[in-house]
Amino acid sequence: MNSKASRFFLSKFMVWIVAAIIGGYFLFSFNLKVLQEDIPFTQKLMKVVSIPNINLGIDLQGGAHLVVSVEIEKAIENRLVSESKGLEQIFKRKGVEKFPTKKEVQQKAIVMEFENEDAASTAYKVIKDAASYLKIIRKGEMVTVTLLPQEENRIRSQAVEQAINILSRRLDAAGVQGLTVQQHGERQVVVQLPGEQDVEEKKELISKTAHLEFKIVEQQAASEDTILDKFDGDLPADKMIVPGKEEGAKRYYLVSAFPDLTGEHIVHARMDFDKYGKPMVHFTLDSVGAQEFAELTTDNVGKPLGIVIDNIMYSSPNIHEPITGGGCQITGHFTSEEAKGLEIVLNSGALQAPLKFEYESRVGASLGQDSIQKGLFSCFVGLGLLLFFSIFYYKLSGFFAMLALFFNLFLVLLFLSWFKFALTLPGIAGMVLTIGMAIDASILIYEKIREELGEGSTIRKAVNDGFAGAMVVILDSNITTFLTGLVLFKFGSPAIRGFAVTLMVGIVATILSGVFFLKSIFEFVLDNTNIRNFSFHVKMQEKVEV
Repeated sequence: MNSKASRFFLSKFMVWIVAAIIGGYFLFSFNLKVLQEDIPFTQKLMKVVSIPNINLGIDLQGGAHLVVSVEIEKAIENRLVSESKGLEQIFKRKGVEKFPTKKEVQQKAIVMEFENEDAASTAYKVIKDAASYLKIIRKGEMVTVTLLPQEENRIRSQAVEQAINILSRRLDAAGVQGLTVQQHGERQVVVQLPGEQDVEEKKELISKTAHLEFKIVEQQAASEDTILDKFDGDLPADKMIVPGKEEGAKRYYLVSAFPDLTGEHIVHARMDFDKYGKPMVHFTLDSVGAQEFAELTTDNVGKPLGIVIDNIMYSSPNIHEPITGGGCQITGHFTSEEAKGLEIVLNSGALQAPLKFEYESRVGASLGQDSIQKGLFSCFVGLGLLLFFSIFYYKLSGFFAMLALFFNLFLVLLFLSWFKFALTLPGIAGMVLTIGMAIDASILIYEKIREELGEGSTIRKAVNDGFAGAMVVILDSNITTFLTGLVLFKFGSPAIRGFAVTLMVGIVATILSGVFFLKSIFEFVLDNTNIRNFSFHVKMQEKVEV
């Protein structure tokens, strides 16, 4: 290969073109049969050239908009219930002989009553030394334990953050495309489900707390009254009755109000089928959970072990022998859909606090189609006006700037496809804004080149110095705008975040295309053609050195 061919095929411009061809292969999907259909041109364009990996937001394809609130007080109560059980372990480790005669969680506090003041004083000292994040008050035989304000605030923020993460994992696992889950206010979460018109199944998936607990079954009966008769109708505070999941004749189970083991140690869950072909869910515990599960089954051989999820008894098999290895099965009267849903929620984790639906609205697909057409029309109008201005004012250089602009839009779509962002109507507005910002970068570069030419520089030196000189200004303005986009993405609503995403992606694409790709075009032309006049409106010297 001679030097001329090497300059041609190994130039930076050809590297960009090859990279674009490879990216376009993975980005676009073509269907030429659509050209024969009798539909509007914009719809033909969208169907002929599609981008499978770019999902449309709720405002473009319709769907459901849900607002749920996190019941934070329940998260605090659940934490106190967990601490209540932990206090028993602390008493055992410290050798406390007299346990509380009565213990219950009420009004954000653990209230314990002891036989006498000495027993209460001993418990007070043990708790104070062992748990610095708890506030302990003793009054006579009563000891009251509450969370410190800073710990309670941490639980509040953590409950909302955890709800967002878990809902995102659940709905993503359920196949929702273009999903948006974002905090709104102190305790609300906004969930947008693009393309979902029948959302009852998704709402059920959202509302499941999936709080898995293992409890030893103390008694079971066909009615609650049968169990309550044993306690003269007054159930102790440390006991509770949960219904079974059986179809037909219901069963009710007497269990402890405090779990013997929770599902927080679940590593993986999967749906499976038993030997009779009935759906079940198999899950595996981590090393800590496996050890606690082995101890629980060892101490209770011969007793029923209740598997309780969201205060419903799914199954209560008898413990025939200690269960080691950390594996367990949940059986019951499942359908395949129910078992699959349980697999999803167990894998995504249990919510610290229940969710309450506060608002629901539906967006029609016809509105989305109209928005897409208007958005595309605005893009075409903007590109057309820029094309006219660039070629009219800068001639050949303006044509190069438009090539860089089209490459800019290509990179934006490529980035959105790679990261699987959902394109929204504000996102299209961000793309239109990107068009203006991209051409602005080219104008800055061209004006700098014109200054260099006016001072008598050669065209090659003017191009190199023009791009280098304008780079500082371009980076300064774009970095500032990028930081603004980060703030909008962090604190904005879902619609604002869609705008922020395309804005930030557009800025990155502008720097790549408006600086590096555009410069590669000039270098390619200078190295492989005799063109030297790029119409920068400067009276060129009669003799130009290259």
